[in-house]
Formats: sequence, C-alpha cells, structure tokens
Amino acid sequence: MRFARTAGLFTMVFAAGMLAGCQSAPTAPERFAVINGERVPPPAIEMGDPKVIEAIIDEGTNNSQVMALLTEMVETYGPRLTGSLASEKAQEWSRDHFAEWGLANARLEQWGTIATRFDRGPSTGTVYLADPGRGDGKLRDLEFTTLAWTRGTDGPLRGPAIAMPASLEEYEANAGSYTGAWVLMTPEYSGRRGIRSVGFLMREHAELRDKTRKQLAGESVAEESEQAALPEGQRWTGSLDYNGTKIPVDLVLTKLGESPEGVISVQNFSSGPLQDARMEGNDLQFRYSHSMGVSEIKLTLDGDKMTGSSTSSSGNSFPMEFVLAGELETSDKPEFDDPILAKVLAENPAGFVSSSKDERVWTTSINGWRERELDDIPVDIEVNVRQSDHDFIAARLAQGVPVDIEFDLPHTLVAGPIPVYNVIAEIPGTEYPDEVIIISAHQDSWNGPGSQGVTDNGTGTAVTMEAARILSTLGVKPKRTIRFALWSGEEQGLLGSRAYVRSLSDEEKSKISAAFVDDGGTNYQGGVPAADVMVDYLAAATSWVNGRFYSEIDGKDLLVNIRPTGAAIDTHGGSDHAAFNREGIPGFFWDEIGRAEYGYGWHTQNDKLDLAIEEYLIQSAVNTAVTAYNLANAPSLLPRPEAEAQETASAGN
Repeated sequence: MRFARTAGLFTMVFAAGMLAGCQSAPTAPERFAVINGERVPPPAIEMGDPKVIEAIIDEGTNNSQVMALLTEMVETYGPRLTGSLASEKAQEWSRDHFAEWGLANARLEQWGTIATRFDRGPSTGTVYLADPGRGDGKLRDLEFTTLAWTRGTDGPLRGPAIAMPASLEEYEANAGSYTGAWVLMTPEYSGRRGIRSVGFLMREHAELRDKTRKQLAGESVAEESEQAALPEGQRWTGSLDYNGTKIPVDLVLTKLGESPEGVISVQNFSSGPLQDARMEGNDLQFRYSHSMGVSEIKLTLDGDKMTGSSTSSSGNSFPMEFVLAGELETSDKPEFDDPILAKVLAENPAGFVSSSKDERVWTTSINGWRERELDDIPVDIEVNVRQSDHDFIAARLAQGVPVDIEFDLPHTLVAGPIPVYNVIAEIPGTEYPDEVIIISAHQDSWNGPGSQGVTDNGTGTAVTMEAARILSTLGVKPKRTIRFALWSGEEQGLLGSRAYVRSLSDEEKSKISAAFVDDGGTNYQGGVPAADVMVDYLAAATSWVNGRFYSEIDGKDLLVNIRPTGAAIDTHGGSDHAAFNREGIPGFFWDEIGRAEYGYGWHTQNDKLDLAIEEYLIQSAVNTAVTAYNLANAPSLLPRPEAEAQETASAGN
C-alpha cells in the first residue's frame, strides 16, 4: 500500500504554515527532563525551535504512519535475511520511501558481498499416521526451523519416522529402515544453556554429517592443523566462556618461537590460521578471522596451562583457558568420528529431526555462511522442532505407533557473489552540513519459518523511517545533517554498520555528533546510558517528549530517562551502536521499556506482527525525531568522553 498523496499534501501545507508562524502552536505542558530516574528541570541549552518541536510531536502523535510502515514491510517482504532477495526488495522499498518523502541522497550503499544467496519459501511440517485406515491420517502440524544457508526439499518430502540408533547393535536390528526416513535425534537438553545453544548444536551436527559424507565418498578430510603439523608443534585443548557456557576450543601451534604459527578452532563456530601471532615472554597474542569479524586473542602461559581472553570485533570479551594436550602426532584417527552416524548416512535418510529446548525454535546459520560456495553447502537436512513436537513423535514411536513425517522446505540457493547493502538517506544541514546526527536500525532479520522479523528488527526499521517521514513532511531545516541508516548484516556480527564506519575518514568520524540505534523490540524508548559529559545535552534534547505519552494499559507515563554512567558510555556490544563506539563515536542503544517480552519473539517463529505495540512505536518515533532535530540544532556537537575512557569501556563490552 502507499500513503494517500492528498492527505500528505494537506499535512505538508499545514506544517509549512505552522513552521512559518502562520499557525499558533498548541499550549504545551510544562517540560521536564528525567536524569537517573528523577524528574528535574530541563538543562538550559538552546536547541531546536519550540514551534517546530511541537509540530513534530503533533505530526507523530496524530498522523502516525509507523504501524502502517511496519505492516506493509513485513506483510509484503516477510523476514529479511542478509543478502536474500527479500532483504534486497525491502531495502529498495525503504529507499524509495525516503526519496518520495523528499530526503536527499537516498540510496543502497554496498558494503560487501556474500558467496551464496539464500531465500526461504513458505515451509510446512506435518505428522501423519503411517497407516491411517481412513482420511489422510493427519495428526499434528509442526513448528520448526532449519539453519539458514542450507539445502531444503524438492517439494513435500514424506517418510517414516525412526529413532536414531543409540548403538551399533540397535542399528543392525533396524538396518535398511533408514532409507528415505526422517531420523529422530536424541534430545540434547543439558550442556550449553538457553535456547540459543540449539543453533550451536545444529551447526555442529551439520559439520559432522558433512565430514562423514566426505569420508563415505572416499574424500580426504584431513584437518588443516594436521596437514600443517610440524615436529615441534603442540596441541592445546580448552574452552571459551560464552556468557557462562563453556565452548570447546582447539589450539594447534605448528611452529613455536617469537613468531608462532598455527590454527585455532572454536567448536561449532569457526576455525582459521593464527594472524599476526607473536610470543613475548609468556604472553601469546594473535588474531583470527571468522564469519562475524575478527577476534583478538591474548593468552598467558603458565607451565602446561594458558589463560586469557578473546575480544570480538564488537568489543565483547570472553575468558579462555587451555591445557597442553601434548605434541602433535601423525597417527591415523579412527575412520569415522561417529560410526553409527556413518551407517545411517550410508542409507540416505530423508533427513534428521532434532528438538528445541522449549516451545521456541531459534534460527541461525550454517558455519562459514558468508564464504561458503553453493557447491560446498552440505546435502543433509536437519529440522529442529519444538520440544512438544519432538515429544509427540517420540511418544508414538515408543508406543509402537508408526508415523510419517512430511516436510516441505522450499530453500532457494543462488551462487554469488551477491552484493549486500545498507540503506542511507539524509536531511542536509543548513549551517554545518558536514556535521551529522545518525538515526538508525538494522533492517535484516533471521528468516525461520513463521517469523516475519517484526520485533527484531522490523519495529526499529519502522521507527527510523517514521522519524524520517515526520521531519521531512514538516520540512524541517536542521543546522546539522540528520542521516538515516538501515543496516544489514547485524545478525551476523554488525557487518553493515562496521563496514560503514570503516569507510569513513578520521575527519568524518570526528564530525558525527551521535549515532542512535533502535533495536530493542517493540517496547518504548525509555532512555539511554550516557557518559556524564553528555547527560545535559541528551536530557535537554529529550525533555520535550516527557509527559506527552501515557499508557492506559500500563498506567504510567512513557518517560525518557538519561542514565549517567561515569567517564564513558557504559553500554553493551550487541548491536550496531557498538560499531561506532569502537571508533570513538558516541553510539547509543535506546533502553526499551514496557510490557512486551523480547525473548518470546527474538530469532524465533513467534516474531510476527501481532507482537507489535503501536502506542510504544509512536512514542519511539516521536522521541527519535525530536532528539535528532534538537541535537542537530544544539550549540555544538554532543560532548565526547575522553577517548581513553571510552576505548577502555568499549573493549570490555
């Protein structure tokens, strides 16, 4: 759908008169700022024209298009995986809206390429009685996901359900029954914590099956570390503490000394050669590249142990520990890592069915998704179903009731290179056009079956676009440029925003006043953390919104709280604002507060339009527009913390 031009023209004429002083501004309630949870008088900092601010609030409140934008995007294009055709079409749609609203330089800005494009069509899964007797025997529709960038089915694929054998004896008892069957895997409920751990396990399964397939075909699958092994090499085994989950890590030093060489492998994530490695005394430092960027590893040797940390490109730091496993050996390994799996794969089953840890199914990608060529995509399918769905199938098998499973997984894989983009548009500044306020969100999402990519992050995209529409509709003339950005590649490691920041010169970076990111779901913008030197500016900019929005359901005002965090911005590294903070540019992730439960939809099949809360999105869009306009007209750029303090804070997040 498109918004009515007649209504838009009327709004623009009304707004023009209002900004010219031909229309008196409505009486505004008394302003107040909220700092550290306390209502205080707004800091006396002159910013935007009060009449314009009132017009922004009026337009965003009484003529909001934020829900219409969100609805059009997710119902027309659905979820928007980075590099997918759906993502590219949605980006073109956003660019065209920016251009139609009158923003300048609306464009798709390429930040890189990926090796293979992946699109997922409408997917279904169903359980049937194998011998229904009457009717079609349908028992249950399944809710499920598969890894992105994996193969699907060629139309509906139906086969008997059979349990994965627990021993070679069990396999022999059922030999010949696995051909064309859907193999029900044993649940893995212990070990890594949380629903997200299921994705790690699925990656691990995919790599093991791929390796076993190659062994069955007689292909060489020698590990890179073994191929490069030297007599002086050492193998260290250890772990990376990922927020309380110990992920196994294998470190092989194929050359020792001041400039060591080797390979690091993080289980079910990535492996690669050590880069810029150096050994100074007992300290080993190196980098390694992976699909989510580059990690910096720092370890300290203490006898047969090493401890240290891995710091990601986004600034997150994870403890690591290793023990010396011994000298590298060239002895042959067993033919198969999992002999039972090898026998099942040799019968060519339809695929494998694993269990989630609750009623959500969490979507992620195959290892090495960005560089993986089409011919290197594994052939075997794993479908991860809700825990209740897995239990339903397992119960019938345990009772001796034969059931069939049918999956229709229309996955479209296209060989690349495929260009990937950010969407950029701006309202040019009238006095300081080279000084910039960035308003942004990531437009990409995961594309698991059922998801529309609404709260992660269709809502942030719609808020950003609505803020742009409000300001452009009113014809505002800010002193500084307000730049709107919709990133892609956020879900895979802030790829689009990091590439954007890296493309800037030092001078351009120094003239970005602030970069704001809306990526916390459908709740309202309840504030930001800020270095102490920034608090007054941000409190003054947001004070106009306080007292303007009240939720009858929540029974409270929707206030914007500026949280002082000391010498630096105390924030996290989990979204695109971190790409700016790492380069010394003030980056802000809006605190989102409200009644929505973010984890219910996050990366799951539940992330649909019915989760969106319109009253919160209206507040967020208005607050975004007002904050951007005020900072664009402030006496100076947003004060920055000392570079050393912010660098230290960013490195620790």
